[in-house]
Amino acid sequence: MISISHIVLIKKMKTILISGGAGYLGTELTQYLLKKNFKIVVYDELFFPWLEKNYNKIKNKKNLFFIKKNIRDVSVNDFIDVDIVCDLNGIPNDPAAEINPKLTWKVNYEGRKKFAIFAKRAGVKRYIFNSTCSVYGFNKKKVNEKSKLNPISTYAKANLKSEKSVYSLKDKNFKVNILRNSTLFGFSNTMRLDLVINIFVYNLINNKKIKVDGDGLQFRPFICLLDICRIYEKIIKEKNLKSYICNLVHFNLTIRELSLKICKILKLNKNYISFNSKSTDKRNYNVNSIYFKKLFPNFKFSSFNNEIKKLKSGLKKNKVKVSDQTIRMNFYKKLF
Repeated sequence: MISISHIVLIKKMKTILISGGAGYLGTELTQYLLKKNFKIVVYDELFFPWLEKNYNKIKNKKNLFFIKKNIRDVSVNDFIDVDIVCDLNGIPNDPAAEINPKLTWKVNYEGRKKFAIFAKRAGVKRYIFNSTCSVYGFNKKKVNEKSKLNPISTYAKANLKSEKSVYSLKDKNFKVNILRNSTLFGFSNTMRLDLVINIFVYNLINNKKIKVDGDGLQFRPFICLLDICRIYEKIIKEKNLKSYICNLVHFNLTIRELSLKICKILKLNKNYISFNSKSTDKRNYNVNSIYFKKLFPNFKFSSFNNEIKKLKSGLKKNKVKVSDQTIRMNFYKKLF
């Protein structure tokens, strides 16, 4: 394992710095881009150490480097010879963000803003900012990038303010791509079981039940990890791509429809689904994108059926369990 704070790399290919690169998405994006022969710098405190512990097993590991730091301690020197930043920074979801809202604002807004400013000062050419569709909060109508924003949670509000600050930095030499991700799903070596599809599949194969908060009629947009990685690759390879804000959405379903669909794919009884009327979820957003097809006209999304089967296989093969590592709220409760 190679750990560095300042990096000088021979620029035969693009060097990508992935901040938050050891997290749920980051772990898979790091390995995906390494297989595509990019040089990757993972900037992360490595609270989730899979990449570090399995360094010798990783394909093209000679192109993988680490900066073990908190984003609030960033310096311009951290970006030496970096072409593109993939900013996956921050406390990752609504429950974890509400444990310590003041800290969430310091990390998810102030920290991410500072990180982008320093990247621009260092001469980074493109900044890909990982955001969230939760900035739409509660909306009765289907929304797109031009729709009214209505963030409900601290997590969504901090992300939105950070979005605006980072996007304001864009110019001809510093392209900014804001990606508002749908709810992610899929197997990762740094697994999360606090994402709705992941926990549904886990509970079905281990406990033969799904418990849905409320009536399950709230909409959510979804996209799998593999498709996010493929989209990042396309952005990274495109030299002339302009700055933009874009929703990344494969499909929208109500939570009720989603649970039924997963049961069908896994050939399990729909009676395994129950509803918790005592618990409500005010978030409701049905999302599409007016830009995605223009930006990526030939992009074909992965098969949902196949991704659910791969998720099931990954959970079983790796014997994933509910723990402080896989439930981020529990992890951050201890950390804070």
